[in-house]
Amino acid sequence: MASLSKKVLFIDLSKKTSEVKTFPDLYKYFGGVALGLRLFEIYGEEDPIIFSVGPLNGFFPYASKTSVVFKLNDVIEDIYFGGYLSTRIKFSDLDAVLLHGKSSENVVLDIHNDSVTFKDAGLLDSDSSAGSLGLPGKNSVLVVKDGKLLLDNYFTGHENFLDKKFEKKGVSGLVITGTKVFTPEKLDKYENVYLDILGKTQDLTVDKGFFPSCSGCPMGCEKSKIGELGGNVLVHSLVACGFAEKIYTDVGTVFSCLNVLGYDYTHEDIENLPTLVQNTLRELG
Repeated sequence: MASLSKKVLFIDLSKKTSEVKTFPDLYKYFGGVALGLRLFEIYGEEDPIIFSVGPLNGFFPYASKTSVVFKLNDVIEDIYFGGYLSTRIKFSDLDAVLLHGKSSENVVLDIHNDSVTFKDAGLLDSDSSAGSLGLPGKNSVLVVKDGKLLLDNYFTGHENFLDKKFEKKGVSGLVITGTKVFTPEKLDKYENVYLDILGKTQDLTVDKGFFPSCSGCPMGCEKSKIGELGGNVLVHSLVACGFAEKIYTDVGTVFSCLNVLGYDYTHEDIENLPTLVQNTLRELG
């Protein structure tokens, strides 16, 4: 059975240290904004930036986003990036990456699975140096270019909320390389469910295009470039694309996806997730 415990990489920007912590008690917060908000509830005093993914990222079509939770100007923001970031976090065997503290100088975080190297932000002045970070084909690059955060040389966040937060934290970018390999527990059934979802393009609320696609998506839609802001709780906990809401709000479909991957979640766990998130938001005020 796939682990229900949540594995989080903590990065202390002030001390330039990192460590992995495991949270067995957070298993019901099974991804994305649900996990991000719960971690923020626990560690909010440390003013964190929390990147989190769901159990379907990297394994199913249209489950392609990364949730980012942080506070800016006393408002808790939850935004969603496309690109390949979610897949690289998942294949680092992590559920979330949590940045806290503040760097005394601008740094780039070079993350390889669960290890972190703090590098001088000056390397971003050279495109060739920035591009050499991580392992090509298995990395995702989120860096400040021309004053704006750019993911995988194309994707951006909603507005410039995260750009401002990175600036305050002294972070000029992060590169994450994920090289772990996982085999779905029920491989034959997994392939059937995968193909079934891949074939549901008629349920997407976006047209196929010729633009760069997010990970696990063949659509290449023109709307993929700019990240999402808010949205359906279940969809953004998985963390799926908002344009695939019809697919990933179906509890039966979500249960099948989790089941073939080996997760022991129930229909009730899935149905109760929005309530958990609402209660967390209530506690956060």
